[in-house]
Amino acid sequence: MKSLFFFFNIIFLASTFLMAQDQTAAITAYNEARELAQAKNYLAAIDKYSEAIDIASQLGNEGQDIKTRSEKQIPKLYFTVAVDAFNEFRSGPSLAKLDTAIVLFFQSQEIGISSGDTDVQRKSTSVLAQLNYQKGLMLFKREMFIESEVALDEAIRINPNYAKAYYQKALVHKKNSPEDVDGFMGWYDQAIATAIRVKDSEVERLANQSAHGDLLYRGAKAIEVGNSTQAIELLESSLDYYSESADSYYRLAEASNKLTRYNDAVRYSRQALSFETGGNTDKAKIFFELGLANQMLENKGEACSAFESASYGSFKQPSEYKMEFELKCERTHP
Repeated sequence: MKSLFFFFNIIFLASTFLMAQDQTAAITAYNEARELAQAKNYLAAIDKYSEAIDIASQLGNEGQDIKTRSEKQIPKLYFTVAVDAFNEFRSGPSLAKLDTAIVLFFQSQEIGISSGDTDVQRKSTSVLAQLNYQKGLMLFKREMFIESEVALDEAIRINPNYAKAYYQKALVHKKNSPEDVDGFMGWYDQAIATAIRVKDSEVERLANQSAHGDLLYRGAKAIEVGNSTQAIELLESSLDYYSESADSYYRLAEASNKLTRYNDAVRYSRQALSFETGGNTDKAKIFFELGLANQMLENKGEACSAFESASYGSFKQPSEYKMEFELKCERTHP
């Protein structure tokens, strides 16, 4: 019995000694990991923290503190590695560096999820949206429009409240599919709605401005090719984005005159004049359309007055011709 007791005692002392050794090894690995992290050798620090976790896991409750401390450090180090890659990109932007940063932040996000570190997960997700947006911009400048749309789609998927990404998506989609007016106008609409929701007044302004400008341009082109009916549809839609547009109302007056809708032309001309802030030369084209409409409605006095006000710049000669030879107006001044 004494021999047996002595045997078990030896085993117990040996196991205690081995456990003490393992605990020391775990602590040593943890301390070495901290030193490596402080020296900014982050990948080696991650490996060493992982080693500390493996050793501590075999110690049960005795190793729980080291295991928990090490597990908390690893996600933060992955995030730091990703941040370093992002700073490297900022110091000398290139698509290759940007892609590296995206991969590392995705890895950081995944580690944050698996470890339960919601702070690392949240920050990684936020940066990923920004990096994909940045990639979309870089590809857009290189006229790689299809690839740019893919990157922007990813930014929007990651952050559905990213107003700038919706706006940029509209610009890229317009380049990629210029005839898909409904498509890129839909992206402008989403940019505006998102900007209002997140209180991004700059994106709201830019999206409204761009949407209005695109519709105004297409409306003017439609008039040039003789499609005034389509022009009116486009121009009326442009007012949804800028209701005080003198240019849109002027073009509506022009299209209405071409369609012999003279009363509409008078109404649109007057609205254009109420919003035009320029001088006589800027207003001349509007007064000319007002004069045409009133001439066709046989409102001689109003037509003469309008053509007289239109007698500036490039509209001076045609207006004076109208007054002298067609309407035979009495001039109020030489």
